[in-house]
Amino acid sequence: MGKLTTWLACGLLALAPVAGGGVLDRLLGTSFLFTLIGCVLAVTYLVGTFAAAAPLFARSTRVRDEPGRFALTFDDGPDPRFTPTISRLLTERGHRATFFVLGTHASDYPQLLRQVLADGHEIASHGFDHGLLAFSLPPRVRAQLLATERAIVAAAGRPPVRLFRAPHGVRSPWLGHTVGRLGYRVCGWAGSIFDTAEPGVPTIVERACRNLRSGAILLLHDGDGSRRSGDRRQTVEALPAILDEAERRGLRSVWLSSLLEPPLEHPTASLAAPVPRGPATQALSVLDLEGYRPRRGTGLARVGHPPENADGKPLAGKEEQTQAHSD
Repeated sequence: MGKLTTWLACGLLALAPVAGGGVLDRLLGTSFLFTLIGCVLAVTYLVGTFAAAAPLFARSTRVRDEPGRFALTFDDGPDPRFTPTISRLLTERGHRATFFVLGTHASDYPQLLRQVLADGHEIASHGFDHGLLAFSLPPRVRAQLLATERAIVAAAGRPPVRLFRAPHGVRSPWLGHTVGRLGYRVCGWAGSIFDTAEPGVPTIVERACRNLRSGAILLLHDGDGSRRSGDRRQTVEALPAILDEAERRGLRSVWLSSLLEPPLEHPTASLAAPVPRGPATQALSVLDLEGYRPRRGTGLARVGHPPENADGKPLAGKEEQTQAHSD
């Protein structure tokens, strides 16, 4: 179900209790009592579904307001046109980021995931195919997470950090419970940058800097979840100015997992990294992973293993970084 179709369906569903309340008021002669109750239910449903920071359907991760640290996050990648440039620019500037990747893109570009890790960043889950989850039942939600985890393990040799961001932040009433049972935490973000709308580099910089503060989670994009090959050059061009302002304010981007409260355990490299087993894995049949085999010939070489100081501690010397990128 597409974005516009989902919005329309959710809007119609929200009208149901309002209309039902109006009918009850007319039958019982209770003025606007039940209509008002229906309006409250409708608003509650819409806020829970579309407001990524609202704790109604899924409580977002809590972030420590640690002085001098914030989290840059990127959704919808990896994309060979933009992800390598973003990843290396951040590393060269001494910043770390969290990349919420799509399982289908991870399968297409496994070298990119290895490069992101080698540059010192972390990988998290954005679902397998960017499908909106407003009407997805728990088996479908489980299938999305487990299929994405398998794709990341196959591509990078390690599972993602246990963080999940729903596509467009759209959630169902049972999403939080389902995600939590798989050991993941739901992630939101601060403010609205909307870099995917390509509003212009100055606008992206202004919106991002408006939300720059200790403990903030900024949402940008290094890929396109709609499979329309969206252009993210404006995001790439805006990033240096965003980092300039962050550094001017004494801020440095670190792994989102390192800012969470309580702390989140980070996965270690393992070519045999396990994927959760049990009844939930039966739902994987919903997704056909055979249709998303890695593409060959992207020209991206493996760059080594991620540095140990990827949690925001001082980077290795320039000579060591240069050597890491030349491997």
